[in-house]
Amino acid sequence: MKHSKVSSAWRPQRAQRKRRRGLDGALSALAFNICLLLLPLAGAAALIVIARDNLYAYEFSDQGARAVALRVARLNGELIQVDFDRQNQWDGLVDMELRANDVHAARGFLLSGAGILPRRAAQVLNQADANDAELEIAALQLLTPSTRARYEAAGPLLSQRDANTTAAAPTPAGTAEDFELLARALLAEPETDTLQFVLTGFSLGLAGDLSPNMAIGIQVLLDASRREDFPQALGAEIRALFNDAMPLAAFRDAARARAEGAAAGSFANASAAFGEIATPERAAAARAFLEQLGAISAATSPSGAAALLTHATSLRDLPRLELLAQAAGDRAVAAAKRLPRDGRLVEAARGQLTMTQDLMATLIIAGAALLGLVLIVLLKGVQTALGAWRRFRADSEDEHDYAGGQLIEISTNNWRPL
Repeated sequence: MKHSKVSSAWRPQRAQRKRRRGLDGALSALAFNICLLLLPLAGAAALIVIARDNLYAYEFSDQGARAVALRVARLNGELIQVDFDRQNQWDGLVDMELRANDVHAARGFLLSGAGILPRRAAQVLNQADANDAELEIAALQLLTPSTRARYEAAGPLLSQRDANTTAAAPTPAGTAEDFELLARALLAEPETDTLQFVLTGFSLGLAGDLSPNMAIGIQVLLDASRREDFPQALGAEIRALFNDAMPLAAFRDAARARAEGAAAGSFANASAAFGEIATPERAAAARAFLEQLGAISAATSPSGAAALLTHATSLRDLPRLELLAQAAGDRAVAAAKRLPRDGRLVEAARGQLTMTQDLMATLIIAGAALLGLVLIVLLKGVQTALGAWRRFRADSEDEHDYAGGQLIEISTNNWRPL
């Protein structure tokens, strides 16, 4: 007797496969959820470790300085509007700053020739081992004779500077008479702007002795705060910083407690109250801020540091500005003067991450969780593709079996007696 094949729809292995796939799906879903939970937790832990140990720092290095200087030079190159006449426009930028008596900005554009000039001319300045003094001499040869002569007459070249020359002492922010006038106004009208008063007290040494960088930093801050493009958000943070160093309400109470009437605003009384409130411990953060501004000015110029400060959006940008000044020098001054305040100049300074055991452990956990997520997704994708392929094969086999089935003829002619 001839029997037809049993259809695959009736095969009992299907139920076992479904149970096995259900168990595998539950385990993979559990692993996926665990990895999905571990990844953000490990990432947050890594950020906490970096912030706690100050592992991401904007520190100066020779290799990093060359990269920062080149990025700033390319930003200055974006000021060129007509691409086919880049060398003449570069010459015009240098000449324009010289006519404005801004030697630092003119030198910045001159040293930015590697990022501004056409490729053939820029190759002359693309020397990895050359310092700024050597690049200045090489770039001078590419200027027109009139601009070169004006540049050389504007001041000594970097190679001609005397290393023993000391910078001139900064002008104090105010005298004792200015401090007394501000103190009387502050006691009479509490809404008076207090930044000038606090900085004058700092410059007079009422909050402790100032280093040369701090004294220059006061001048830089005053010049920057008077500019029209000074960011308001940064100004609010700076005022809050100095208000923490010298709380004005506490100053008023201390001044009035020492003397009454007009005597409360005298220099002797107000300075004693100022020194009592603005102790060096309380003013440590403000003094560190002034020290940073002074370091930026020492690497560039006071006016250049003031222009750089206008590109900051918060106090967190100060380490980047300091790295820009140390690495790019006058290139950063030229960029700060001409580029829009859109954050690109600040982003040109990039820090370095220091690896520790705690940070490495969190990153390994985060990497393992991310790898687990990727593998699970790939595994489920492969399983889905294989399942679709098996269903397609099963349907094809069923159609083939039914199409190849034969009728069985049953009649008495097919029976034989035993």
